[in-house]
Formats: sequence, C-alpha cells, structure tokens
Amino acid sequence: MNRIHHQRLVDQVPALFVLLIVGAVLAGCASSAGAHTAGASPTHSPALAASTPAAARIVTSRHYGYTEALPAGWRLVTQATQQWDGKGAPGYEDSVVDLFAGPGGVQAWALAAPTKESLAAYTTATIRAARAAHPSSPPQSNRAITIGGAPARLLTVIAPAGSGFLVEIAVTVHHGTAFVFASLNPSGTTPTDRPAFRKFLASITFPR
Repeated sequence: MNRIHHQRLVDQVPALFVLLIVGAVLAGCASSAGAHTAGASPTHSPALAASTPAAARIVTSRHYGYTEALPAGWRLVTQATQQWDGKGAPGYEDSVVDLFAGPGGVQAWALAAPTKESLAAYTTATIRAARAAHPSSPPQSNRAITIGGAPARLLTVIAPAGSGFLVEIAVTVHHGTAFVFASLNPSGTTPTDRPAFRKFLASITFPR
C-alpha cells in the first residue's frame, strides 16, 4: 500500500467508524421526532475540573447515564452537549458523542438511544446495518461479554474490508436503552488496542 493510499484510509476511518455505530443504533432505536443537526462545538466535561484527582477519574455521561471509572492511560476528550435523537449521522466531533482517548492512540466513542429490541436482535441488526452501509469484513469475532453487569456482545470487524483497521463495537441493552461503545486506533491495528478497550468496558457501570 503506497503512502498516499494509506493516508486516505487513515483519513476515512473515523467517519466510517462513526457511521458503523450510527447504523447499529438506528437499527434498534425507537422512533423519535425531528432530526439532529450537527454543528455545536465539543466542550470539555466539568468532571475534568473536579477538585481531586480521584474524582476526576470518574466520568458520568450527562445525557446517556453510564459512569466510566477511567483506567490508567484513558482520559475524557469531550462529553456530548446534546442528547442524540437517534437520527442523522453524527461525526466523531459531533455534539451528541462522548469521546475518550486511551493509550497508544486508541479512541472510544459512546452513544445511546431507546430501543425495544432484545440484545440478540439488536446485535443481528448491528451486523446487518454495518455490512450494508460499508465495505466492512464479516465479523472477525462476536463474543458474549458483560458491561456494567449487563449481558453484551463484542463485535470485531475490519473496516474498510482489507484495510487492516480494526474496529470493535460493544453493544448492550439496559432497561430499554441500547448503549454502543466502540473503539479504533486511527493509526491502524496495534496489539495494545484490544486490552485497552477491554479495560475501558470493564470500568463502565449503569444506574440501578
């Protein structure tokens, strides 16, 4: 792969990745009125300005309700400033996305929306939507995990197919809300990506 082609893939992956997430959530979301229009500038969470270092490591999503106890090497980049309505195609810097950065360049996004689907149906719809929208590979893996004590599925795909860019998408349904946590490293697949994202997922809790 020449340098120009590789750079184009690097530039395209964040947008492709976010669309994979959006397609997954759209497949399980209940209908809602109106469409979100992107454009608001991302802002830093007040959690970063907490009075103690320990408190600063605990991030509760303003709009989606989950709490992330940030593992070592992870930081909050920005919280969503608006709640996503389940429509449109938010970019990775959109105002409806919670964005995190981890060790070695790994990044993670989080979105959530109401759904009436079961986890099994939602996972099937996620795979179908991702493959229909983008030239991604069939899932390299689809394994059962837990997120915040709730059953979840962890999907691994290569997007675009044949590019070598690893995209991981974790989905769970908790009390009628579908949560999507996804990860990639824009520089390509590295051995540190997977364990770093596993630690991120293991640090998530949901309100009771």
